[in-house]
Order: sequence, then structure tokens, then C-alpha cells
Amino acid sequence: MTPEKKSGVISLIIGLIGYVYLILCSNIFLIYMGTALFTPFIIYGFGILLNPNTRRKDEGQLPFRGW
Repeated sequence: MTPEKKSGVISLIIGLIGYVYLILCSNIFLIYMGTALFTPFIIYGFGILLNPNTRRKDEGQLPFRGW
């Protein structure tokens, strides 16, 4: 697993755990602040997971010019 995919999965887990906490929370201010905090985690996680894989096989090699 590449470091990008790993960070995407971790941010998606953080975002989902945060939203589960927000469902259980009853304070309006915490819900508002938590939504502003955890929404970018979920967007980043889904965005990273939807990116296509590059053609490089080893770390640090560019996917063009004969690699």
C-alpha cells in the first residue's frame, strides 16, 4: 500500500469516527465545530481512494521515460 493510500484510509477512518461521535453528541456548538473539522477528512479519504494507480513499480520512480 502506498503512503498516499495509507493516509487516505487513515483520514477516512478518522472522519467516520468523528461523524459517529457527532451523531451521539447533543451540543449544537460541538456538532457545528465537529462537522467543520471532520468533513475535510472524509473528502480527502474518498478522493485518495478514487485516484487511479500510477504505473510506477518502485518508490520514487517516475511513470514515464522508460520506467
